[in-house]
Amino acid sequence: MTGLTLRATVEADRPEWIRGLRASRELHAPWFPSLDDRGGYEGLFESGMERQAAGTAWRGLAIAPDGRVAAWVNLNDIVRGVSETANAGWSVNAEFAGRGVATWAVGALLTHAFSPEGLGLHRVACGIMPANHRSLRVAEKCGFRREGFARELIRIAGNWEDHVLLAKLASEHGG
Repeated sequence: MTGLTLRATVEADRPEWIRGLRASRELHAPWFPSLDDRGGYEGLFESGMERQAAGTAWRGLAIAPDGRVAAWVNLNDIVRGVSETANAGWSVNAEFAGRGVATWAVGALLTHAFSPEGLGLHRVACGIMPANHRSLRVAEKCGFRREGFARELIRIAGNWEDHVLLAKLASEHGG
């Protein structure tokens, strides 16, 4: 899909951010942690913006030409100093699914993460449930390499789920 732009999430994005996630609830359900203990979509937005303000996260949006959120991309657990690392996460708006939006958005996120003009990170990692074939394919297309397997890493829909561990270094990213 062409015409997308990547930018940081700002307060004014709240209504569209929440609308898009609600519209994508069914698509995300098998892979998304419960919102019950996180204050719903409002709470999730708030906590993300707080972590972004603190510098421990970067919340990004792939914006379609019509202004809709096409995808959400995040860098969580940003660590500065001797490691310069973060953990990536992403999801696509169901209204844009199957059109290459997630691959474009994750590639743009990595460029922002690694570039000196962006965050200047050295390493970006991610964990993906083995049954989430679409996200595993996105990670593969974006150059993540498999590094391991974590048993019962994150609770999804009340169950502790295993995750494939992947990572990419700045030196492996062509931009």
